[in-house]
Amino acid sequence: MLTKAVLLGLLSAIGYIDNYGPQIGMSNSLILGSLAGLILGDFKQGMIIAATLQLMWMGVVSIGAYVPPDTITGTILGTAFGIISGKGVVAGVAMAVPISLVCQQLSILLRTITISLTHKADRVAEEGNLDKIDKYHLMGGVIFGVGMFIPVFLAVYLGSEYVEKLFAIIPKVITSGFSVAGGIMPALGFGMLLSFMMNKKLWIFFLLGFISNAYLKIPTIGIALIGIIAAFAYDMFTNKDNGNMDISKKGGLDL
Repeated sequence: MLTKAVLLGLLSAIGYIDNYGPQIGMSNSLILGSLAGLILGDFKQGMIIAATLQLMWMGVVSIGAYVPPDTITGTILGTAFGIISGKGVVAGVAMAVPISLVCQQLSILLRTITISLTHKADRVAEEGNLDKIDKYHLMGGVIFGVGMFIPVFLAVYLGSEYVEKLFAIIPKVITSGFSVAGGIMPALGFGMLLSFMMNKKLWIFFLLGFISNAYLKIPTIGIALIGIIAAFAYDMFTNKDNGNMDISKKGGLDL
C-alpha cells in the first residue's frame, strides 16, 4: 500500500500543479479518478466513480475570491476509498464530498502562504527581472504540490484499513441512502452548471436534448454529437449576424 499511497499523492500534486499551471486536463476529475483506479488495479471502477464525480462537480467554479471545494483531492481519495472498501460509487461519493470540503480549508491555507510569492513577483516585475518571476511562479506550484501530496499519502497509507472497517459496520439503510445520493448528485451538478450559463436564448437547446432522450430515445453519445453540431451552427449564425450588423453600421461595403 506504501507504493500506491505515494503514487496517489504524486497524482494529487500533479493535478494541483496543472490546475494552476499548464492546465492540460490533469486536474479533471474524470482523468484523476481513472488514473487513481489504474494505480489501485481497478481502472474500470475508477472511471465509473470518476465519471459520477465529474458530473457532480461540473458546476463547481472559482469566482472572484471564492475558493471552491477541493475537487482534486476529493476525486482521488473518493475513488481510492470507493475501490478499497469494495463499495464503488456509493463509498466514492460518500467520501469525496466531505473530503473536498475539508481540503478546501487546506487550499485556502496554501493560498495564504503563497500570496507572499505573488507580492515578490510583483516587485521583481517592476525591476524587469523575468527569471525571478518564473522562479516564484514555480515555487508556488511546488508548495501546492507538496501541500496536497501529504494529506493524500497519509489518508491512503494510514486510513485505508479504517475505511474498510467503517463501511463494514454502516447499516444497509444508510449505504442505500448513499447510493440514492450518488444518483442525484450528477443531476445537481448539471443544475448548478445551467444556473451559471443558461439564458432565454439557450433554453431551446436544453429542450432539444431533453426531448431527444426522453421521447426519441437517442443515446447519450448521439445527443452529444447533435449538441456539437448545434453549437457550431449557433456560433456560425451568431457571428454572421454580428458581421452584417458591423457592415450596416459602417454604411455598407465599399465596391
